[in-house]
Amino acid sequence: MKTERISLLIGFIITLGIFAFSLSYYKYKATPAIQRGENQFMDIVEVLDLRFNDLKYKLKKPSNSQAPVALIALDDASLREIGRWPWSRELVSEMTEKLIDNGVSSVGFDVIFSEPEKGLLEADAKFGQLIQKHPDKIILGTFSEKQHNYKPYQDLCVAEAFLKNGGDQIAKLNPKFAIDETGTVFDDLNWAPLFEVLFQNVQHEVQQGVLQGLKKNSVEELTEFQKNNLAARKSESLFEYCKTWLTPQDVFLDKEVVAGVTPLYLKVTASHKELGSLSFEELVEKIKTAYTNHPIPQYGEWTPNVPVMQMPASYSASFVAMQDADGYVRRYPLYFRSGNKLGSSFIPSLALQSYLLSGPYRAEVKMGTGLGGVKKLDEFTIYNMETEPEQKVASLPVGKSGELLINYYGRQMSLPYVSAKELFNDSPNVSVQLMERSAGGKQIEIRQTTVSKQEFFKNRSVLVGATAIGLYDLRSTPLEANYPGPELHLTMLANLLDQNFLKAWTKETSLMPYLLLVLGILITIAWAFVDSLTSFMILAGVMIVGLGVDIWLFLSRKLLVHTFMPYALILFCFFAIQLYRYFTEEKKKRELKSTFSKYVSPAVVDELLKDAENLKLGGRKEHMTVFFSDVRGFTTISEKLPPEELSRVLNLYLTPMTEIVFKNNGTLDKYIGDAIMAFFGAPIKHKNHAKEACRCALQNLEKLKDLQKEFEAQGLPHIDIGIGINTGAMSVGNMGSNIVQNYTVMGDSVNLAARLEGINKEYGTRIIISQFTHAEIGSDFTSREVDRVRVKGKYEPVRIFELVCEGEPSDQVSALMKHFHQGYELYHKKQFAEALEVFKKALTVSQNDPVSELYVERCQEYLSSAPPDDWDGVYVMKTK
Repeated sequence: MKTERISLLIGFIITLGIFAFSLSYYKYKATPAIQRGENQFMDIVEVLDLRFNDLKYKLKKPSNSQAPVALIALDDASLREIGRWPWSRELVSEMTEKLIDNGVSSVGFDVIFSEPEKGLLEADAKFGQLIQKHPDKIILGTFSEKQHNYKPYQDLCVAEAFLKNGGDQIAKLNPKFAIDETGTVFDDLNWAPLFEVLFQNVQHEVQQGVLQGLKKNSVEELTEFQKNNLAARKSESLFEYCKTWLTPQDVFLDKEVVAGVTPLYLKVTASHKELGSLSFEELVEKIKTAYTNHPIPQYGEWTPNVPVMQMPASYSASFVAMQDADGYVRRYPLYFRSGNKLGSSFIPSLALQSYLLSGPYRAEVKMGTGLGGVKKLDEFTIYNMETEPEQKVASLPVGKSGELLINYYGRQMSLPYVSAKELFNDSPNVSVQLMERSAGGKQIEIRQTTVSKQEFFKNRSVLVGATAIGLYDLRSTPLEANYPGPELHLTMLANLLDQNFLKAWTKETSLMPYLLLVLGILITIAWAFVDSLTSFMILAGVMIVGLGVDIWLFLSRKLLVHTFMPYALILFCFFAIQLYRYFTEEKKKRELKSTFSKYVSPAVVDELLKDAENLKLGGRKEHMTVFFSDVRGFTTISEKLPPEELSRVLNLYLTPMTEIVFKNNGTLDKYIGDAIMAFFGAPIKHKNHAKEACRCALQNLEKLKDLQKEFEAQGLPHIDIGIGINTGAMSVGNMGSNIVQNYTVMGDSVNLAARLEGINKEYGTRIIISQFTHAEIGSDFTSREVDRVRVKGKYEPVRIFELVCEGEPSDQVSALMKHFHQGYELYHKKQFAEALEVFKKALTVSQNDPVSELYVERCQEYLSSAPPDDWDGVYVMKTK
């Protein structure tokens, strides 16, 4: 077959394969996570899809919101000034009352008061009285940790379990939030008496099991902790039972029990015209077939606030955050459910409820029926309750599960923050924090503005939530890994008030697979009949146009299309066809490159093969980083091993170490026996060459630990290494003679790196870097200055540093470095007695610190024999 035909065949096979996969994938992606089967491959693809879309969020410039919102932040400053959280309910009540007195539309709590305040019950009562006084201003928070996947008909059981656990105080009749949904004949029946009996038995069994396990006779004998634990288990047991209701695992359908509960079921339906004549078996079957899957996320237990606060509250709202498959928060559910009982099963989100209280708004959700009779959300509409008839304010672009895409305004603090401590002073003004941006939209720093409290808070919707790091209410978002949870609710509240929404492409599930099919066929035909260069130009053109349209839709039209699959299809087809050509038309060049790469870095091979001029002698001056590593005591090791074993040991050591060099964009210069010489920054220039060299060194030490264990297991000698790194100007290029050439580096900077590698022996360290390398790596790595030395062959002293780790060190290492630095400063001030004591302190933190031990010896030596008056603290190396 001709090359073109095989290329067509390859492209068509890939296109058909991805088309078939996409039919399943988009259906899987549209299914709520709780209803999916386990499919790790689908999950991986979805995570890639989501992360690819996150790039669009990062391209979006931060924007300002005009929405009258603010976060009352329980921040670190407030906790330092007022005390650790939780605060007394008296303080919370005082803060809330001041907000209401200043004219806020509502105060929503992204915190929960689930336990009575110890020793001060009147504080709870005081807050409850405030709620009773302003029920239309205060929104209490609630949450649930467990999302469940019940069978559709088990909603009947879940709804009753929810009410049994105080759900009637959480999901009260809400005039601002209505669900328009067609029910079944079973929804209007009184199931409470039946489930009261079932639940009492379930909880009794749990209680008896707990008492038996603790060897107690009654609940009164339990400790307070045990009582709380029993209450939690009894609550959970109801929702666990609901998972088995009317299934073969239902304990009340056991042949020895079912006769006793059958009358209770028949009593529920006795007065119904159609159901009253059914037998128990017919009734059960009819219940099971009467219900279909519900798209709204279902949670079981919801944590209420203490009764004295929960009972007078008119509004409770969820602050549950919905995470995608990768743990990031991109979507915001507008409401949740526990069962499907109209008026008592649905809980609005904190943002939605706050929005509804900000004006005369009412939300109405219309549920319909889709294919196969499955319920679906048809419309989520906001109405103005003050108009007659009610005027439609907005139709929200919700997803299938009643969620909105969060349209982030920027990173955290993109919306007004007010530190909670600001509300406890008598000042008429308040300090408002907001991220300040340049004209180009880039965030620069936090700006604080002082404004009138009354003017700022008037008609403003505020949320109270924790932003202090110690309270751990942090979420991962496309823009930021540690995004304060309360700002998720604040952002969605601002989205609702601004009517500023991101929209998902509603036809994606049905149309995207067929678009993939057409796209794959067209690009395959194009690539099959052109050369490699033209193929690449087509690829670049398609990608640029596709990305341009994709980004334009997101930034300008606020339309989010999941485009990972089209780009994956394009790249798969391109690389598959090009790989086929590569293996058939460029085999000789590949073999030559493969052979040559065994002797020098692959980067050098690419550089040499690019241009024949590169094979000529000569070099160029470049600012680079050079790296030397050496095995300690290798001569002794080599004397103990036969040649074959020595060769194997070297291979086991050098292979992974060289791979690490290449992994960090380094070029292997040469092996000098057991030593490795490498350089970073050529032939391919990298501005971070110093960081790459340091990262390579640290990874070498990590790999060395594995090799030491492997060698010990094989009975091979223990090995250790020292590494020296220096950054500076050096000559790099193809050096040598007309007969033999070597791509290498030369110069004083190279010689210094070699000296630094040997210096490790003097200080008992593993990695020594020069002051020049230290200046390049900045704060990305942790290092400590260990001396100022004058190496052999150079007069100017050099400050040398021990490379400790990348990023922040552990607490122990940090404490050691702190003491060492203090001692080091005293040492160079000739305060040897004081320095000696500090170095000894360092050794109490870490007894295995050769550098501190060395300075202890030096201090003792100088205390017994003072250095000369012109002593400059520089240590002169006597050897190379």
